Amino acid sequence: MDVYETLYQFCLEYEVLLDDKKVPLWKLKKEDLDSVDLDLPWNSIRDLAIYLYELKKKQQNSKELVKCDIVEILVGIALLKAEEDYMRHVHEDTCLRYLSELITARINCIAKYYYMMKKPHNTDIFDEIILKFPQKKDLRASNINDLRLLIDRIRGYFE
Repeated sequence: MDVYETLYQFCLEYEVLLDDKKVPLWKLKKEDLDSVDLDLPWNSIRDLAIYLYELKKKQQNSKELVKCDIVEILVGIALLKAEEDYMRHVHEDTCLRYLSELITARINCIAKYYYMMKKPHNTDIFDEIILKFPQKKDLRASNINDLRLLIDRIRGYFE
């Protein structure tokens, strides 16, 4: 199974609040999206873009892997609303660019402070899937398109 397929499955298992009950995304219908509480720490995709920018900066300056939830971030990019509809695409592109740069910063952190053949102890699903240990290639050029396809696929699940 492709790593992005695995990540897609994790995204569909993300639990949201529907009528005060936690249910995975895969149980929702398109009409449920308007009344569902995504249970995300951000109110809009613009807030998520700001969060990703700050997280990227923090990771670039850290010797440790900064904890974050890739599934939560991807669900947010796919399903959070924009404050102005015409800005949705701009904020989405910004989020994907910052997420890609965050992944690159994590790769640099691992390359700088850990042996590439040995998996660091504090990795999570973010590192397992995106970095594909042991990491031997630069993902900067290719991961943004893969992430965009993943976002479109999550959104497409509800059409």
